[in-house]
Amino acid sequence: MRINDLIMMSVRSLWRRKLRTFLTILGVVIGASSIILMLSLGIAMDANFKEQLQGMQSLTIIEVNPNTWEDPKAPKLDDKAVQAMQKMEGVEMAIPIRSLNATLEFGKYRTSWPVEIRGLSAEEMNVLGYKVAEGNLFGPEDDSSILLGTDIMRQFVKRGQEINWRSPPPPMEFVVGEDVVKIDIGQYTWDNQEPQSDQDGNQIEIPKPSKVTVAGLFGEEDWENSYSCVIPVELFENIQEEQERYNKKLQGEAPQNDRYQDKNKYQNVRVKVADEDHVLSVQQALNDAGYRAYSPMEYLNEMKKASNSIQIMLGGIGAISLIVAAIGITNTMMMSIYERTKEIGVMKVIGAKLTDIKKMFLVEALLIGALGGAVGVCFSYMLSYILNKFGPQIAGEMFSMLGSGGTNVSIIPPWLALAALVFSTVIGLISGYFPARRAMGLSALSAIRTE
Repeated sequence: MRINDLIMMSVRSLWRRKLRTFLTILGVVIGASSIILMLSLGIAMDANFKEQLQGMQSLTIIEVNPNTWEDPKAPKLDDKAVQAMQKMEGVEMAIPIRSLNATLEFGKYRTSWPVEIRGLSAEEMNVLGYKVAEGNLFGPEDDSSILLGTDIMRQFVKRGQEINWRSPPPPMEFVVGEDVVKIDIGQYTWDNQEPQSDQDGNQIEIPKPSKVTVAGLFGEEDWENSYSCVIPVELFENIQEEQERYNKKLQGEAPQNDRYQDKNKYQNVRVKVADEDHVLSVQQALNDAGYRAYSPMEYLNEMKKASNSIQIMLGGIGAISLIVAAIGITNTMMMSIYERTKEIGVMKVIGAKLTDIKKMFLVEALLIGALGGAVGVCFSYMLSYILNKFGPQIAGEMFSMLGSGGTNVSIIPPWLALAALVFSTVIGLISGYFPARRAMGLSALSAIRTE
C-alpha cells in the first residue's frame, strides 16, 4: 500500500470521529505547550541573568588584583606581569588600569573634591567596549581630550562652596567638542582653599593645570565610568609624572604608600579574553599564578546551576501533561481498533498486508502527535508573547522574579519549538505502537463475525 493511500485512509478515519480526535489532539496541545512554556521560563531566567551581568561588565573581561597584602611573596602587578598576561593562551589583551586623583575646573566652577582620572588608549577603550552617550571616543592621535562620567558632572560647584546634598546642584552642561576643562593636581587646605605647604611650612607652587577638551559624555547606564574620567594615556603619563614631582616636594622623599606603590605599579589589570569559553580557564591560570582574579562568568555559572535546577523542575511538570496526552492517544487508538474490528478483518481477507494495517494505525497516531505538537508550538508562542507583554503588569512581583529583572519573562528559542514538535510526534508514534500491534494480531474470521 502506498504511503499516500495510508495517509488518506488515516485522515478519513480521524475525520469520522471528529470530537474524539479533537479532544485527543487538545491533550497533546496542552502537553506540548506546557513543556515549552515551562522551559521557556527557565531559558528567560538564564538570558536575563546574562543580560544583567553584561550590563555591568563584559563577560569576557577578568579583573586581576595584586595579592601582596595577604601574601608578601605574591607576584607584583607591574609592566612585566602585564606582558606575561598578554602572552597567555586565549587572552586578547591585558590592560592595566592607570588612575590618579585630581580636581577638574570649568570656568568659575570646580569639582568639590578630587575625582578619579584614568588613562587609556583608543585601542584599549575599543577592546573594553567603551561607549559614550554624547560625542565620540578620542582617537589614537588625540592627546588633549577627556570623557566625563555622569556623576562627575554633578560635582561642579562654584569655588569656595560645598555641595548641599539635601539639594544637590543640577549636572553641569557641557558642549561636546568645544568646552575646555582644566585638570588641577594641586592640593589645597580645606578651610580657605589655599595651596598646601610642605613639612617645613613652605607653600608649594601648584603645577600649571592641563587643558583638555570635552570629547564625550558617558551615559546614565554606564555605572562603571559614572564617577571617573578618561584621558589619553600619553597625557595621563605626563600628568602623573608632574604629580609625582609635586608630591615629592610636598611630602618629602618618602611619600605616603611609597613602599606599596614600589611593589605594585598597578592596582588593577583587566584581561580581555577572546571568547567566553576560555574565561574560566584563563581566570584559574591567573589565580594559580598568585593573583586575585574574578570575572562575571563565574557568577553567571552559579546562576545557571540554580536556573538549571528550576528548568528541570518546570520541565518535569510540563512532561506530566504530555504523558497524560500519550495515554489519551493510546486510549483513542485502542477504541478505534474495537470500533473497526470488522474493517480490519475485511482488509485481511482481501489480502492487506499485516505491515499495512500496522502502518495505518501508526500513521493515525503520528498525525495526532504531529498536529497536536504543531498547534502546541503556535499556542506557546502566543502565550509567551502575552506573558512578556502583560505578565509583569498583571502579576507584578511574581513575573519580575521569574524574569530576574530582565526584559522578557518567557523566551522560546527555535530549537525548543522544533524539539517539542519532534518529541510530540515521537510520543504519538510510540503511543500508537501497541494498538497497532494488537490490530495486527486480530483473527480475520473472528473480526469478520464481529458486529
